[in-house]
Amino acid sequence: MPPRRAISGPDARMAPWEESAVSRALRGAQGRSNKPVFEPVLGASFNSCEEAKDFYNLYSWEIGFGIRYGRSRKNSNNYRTRQDLVCSCHGQSAAGSRKTCRRGCPAMIRLLRTQDHGWYISRFVQEHNHDLSESYAENKQWNSHSQIDALTKDFIRRLRNNNVSIGRVCSILGVGGSGEPAALRKETVRNVCTKLSQENMRNDLGKTLDLLQQMKDADPEMSVKFRVDAEGRLQSMLWCMGKNKSDYEQFGDAITFDTTYMTNLYKLPFGLFVGVNNHFQSVIFGGVLLTTESASDFEWAFSTFVSIMGGKYPRTILTDQSAAMARAIRTTLKHTRHRWCRWHVLKKAKQKLGNAYSKYSGFKKEFNKLITDETCKDDFELKWVSLTRKYNLRDNEFMKRLFYYRRMWAKPYFMDVFCAGMTSTQRSESANHMLKQVIQREAPMHQFVAKFNELLTTRTDDEGKQIHRTKQITNKLRLGVPIERHAQEIYTRAIYERFCYVLYKSMDCVILSRTNGNRFVVMHSKDINKDERKEYVVYFDVGSIINCSCGLFEHMGMVCRHSLKVLVSLDQYEIPPGNIMHRWTKAASRDFARNELRKKAGPMFDETDKMRKKLLLETVFQLANSTVSLPDDVFLGAMRALGHGSAAKETMERKLSGDRYSTVRENNNTLPSMLPARISKGGRPANTCMNSYLAESSRYGVKKAKKRGIVDPLDEEGPISKFPKMH
Repeated sequence: MPPRRAISGPDARMAPWEESAVSRALRGAQGRSNKPVFEPVLGASFNSCEEAKDFYNLYSWEIGFGIRYGRSRKNSNNYRTRQDLVCSCHGQSAAGSRKTCRRGCPAMIRLLRTQDHGWYISRFVQEHNHDLSESYAENKQWNSHSQIDALTKDFIRRLRNNNVSIGRVCSILGVGGSGEPAALRKETVRNVCTKLSQENMRNDLGKTLDLLQQMKDADPEMSVKFRVDAEGRLQSMLWCMGKNKSDYEQFGDAITFDTTYMTNLYKLPFGLFVGVNNHFQSVIFGGVLLTTESASDFEWAFSTFVSIMGGKYPRTILTDQSAAMARAIRTTLKHTRHRWCRWHVLKKAKQKLGNAYSKYSGFKKEFNKLITDETCKDDFELKWVSLTRKYNLRDNEFMKRLFYYRRMWAKPYFMDVFCAGMTSTQRSESANHMLKQVIQREAPMHQFVAKFNELLTTRTDDEGKQIHRTKQITNKLRLGVPIERHAQEIYTRAIYERFCYVLYKSMDCVILSRTNGNRFVVMHSKDINKDERKEYVVYFDVGSIINCSCGLFEHMGMVCRHSLKVLVSLDQYEIPPGNIMHRWTKAASRDFARNELRKKAGPMFDETDKMRKKLLLETVFQLANSTVSLPDDVFLGAMRALGHGSAAKETMERKLSGDRYSTVRENNNTLPSMLPARISKGGRPANTCMNSYLAESSRYGVKKAKKRGIVDPLDEEGPISKFPKMH
């Protein structure tokens, strides 16, 4: 007699139309007076083991205990034939720990297989040897009554990936709230969050490279550069999307750069290259992860950024007072003018100046007026000396340092430097702040890159919104001046609003004199009767350009109020061509639209390919069902075409399987084999720019430190004004 073969089959029975055990128990609950609704019965059948576990778990909730999986049995075909579901107090602790609830409780049910691969109860032990839970709060302490299903776990994952704290996650799920109680414990939610974090950290490098490859496939114009050490460990990474490159081509004349901490698992400083577009919005040009804030790291970042952008150097870059950053700019951005963020320079004024800067002193008002309104270099220096003498601050080290480095931050020395209206790194800091709001402080590398990509998408959507508003919403004329209509036609909505503000302010100006036909002297009407009058000289070359001594056009690229006063008095209908900067016009948005079309070309091609395949399939079915004979040449031609398409597909698959990261590995770009080591101590490294300045000053002396490029640094927190004040 041949040996009997072991049973094999699926792990569950497929019976979609059969009534579930829970439904049967609820339907028969009316006939039971004092018995549990979900009491197990010998012979009760279930479609799957999970259904039986859920049923027994409902029974355990009614009685007041928890359950777990017990022993099971599998045959030679790895087919499970028996499964025990036992009380959580079943068995004994193997380690002999005192902190355990296992005390040999006999309560259990045994499940065996049916012929159609279902399950049925073959044994039911009802007795317990321990006290049962009596209240809701006690019941949910059992692990089986505080489990989180797959949908809820995925919801928690999404919340945590968006930097929602564990406390808020519990509040959203209703854990510990004042409303209807949820059968979950905070400990369970914390454990799930911990496991999700551990899952995110596994194979972080592989996930990061996979994500970069997907981004590269979706955007062929994307560029990513790595810098690795001799062991293959990642030291720096810089990446720019195709949209960033097109934006830099239009608006990369003035940029800001600032670094931030606590944005990734490896405590790497993250730097952002940010500018301003023709809608006066912050636009991101690229992001870079650095190991340290040393001069060599900044040199690599700046040189790589310029290389990715096709060798185009920015005209101006605004940074903080980092000495290492200043040295890197001098060596890599030789054609770029470097200026400091004015807010960073002045933020410590209250702390360093003491009572002189209090609200009861007149120094604060005079000081703010000097640094905000004065645009003449000579007058600025004279008033500075007079102010420090008046309030006895000539020996104050803070004021002495400010005056020594005045060419790096003071407004008179900014007026001939094009900054697109920026005098601080607020746009970089604002983007960093937005990134920190949606990403965890210790996010893995791949999650950090994904969230940064989401930030770029959000900025693109905001830009698209402004483009739509500029195209579809007509701006109303504010003052009815002829030149205003021309500004309405050429400028975007946001720039037109600023133009109207300047035009309105020009009404407060008066023309004192006109000489040589094209030279005008203009001043503010409020200063006419003052002894100290500020006059502005305007030169107008009719049909070409108009210039003013205030320097607003050179600084921002827009006509100032003094020039507008002259143009309005001369009944000019248009802004002079030399004063129309292309970056502020509607035409500058056309590249954005072209870039969007390029991005959509891939999905559009996929849809066309699907339509072709669908049409081909319909044609094949029509030929197969028709009575018309198929000629040999037509048949052979169709087969050859299908074979060519299949061969091309196989060639592409072989190419991709040969090197998964072929497109990321471009231009001899060495891929990292390891990520940076995790740093246990968080926050900014101890050797900050302030400490380096003090160390250099004490060791070599102040003069030698200045020769080495060590500048006075200040910290980087505090509120930032929304827009710089306009003339």
